[in-house]
Amino acid sequence: MGSQPRERPRRDALDETRYRQQLEGLKKYADIAEVPPDPYDIPAQLAHKLIGDYDLVLNKEEQAAYDYAMEHSDMEGPCCCKCWRWKVYGGLGKLLIHVHHYTGQQLTELWNVGQGCGGPTDTKMH
Repeated sequence: MGSQPRERPRRDALDETRYRQQLEGLKKYADIAEVPPDPYDIPAQLAHKLIGDYDLVLNKEEQAAYDYAMEHSDMEGPCCCKCWRWKVYGGLGKLLIHVHHYTGQQLTELWNVGQGCGGPTDTKMH
């Protein structure tokens, strides 16, 4: 992935209150190196790794947890649209389920706090 610039929302598009809530909420995941502490500042090396994890094949129980998060997260998926972040947070979700034994509810909570579209939480473009 190289040294792609990190994508940040336009300053005027970002809900500052929501952003501060996200940063505070993401502190809960500080012990998991793969969870970005800032949803708008994902290092390229980490993004590249998590995009690779998007192709991780889950077993039946793990897939059920992933499907739960897809159905119940605010964005009905890891991001509001099927962009590079969809694969980054989708890969993160699969990794957390497979390696850290996350439930669908736990993944839903992470996706909701880590969504990086910068606008309303009910935005869905996929």
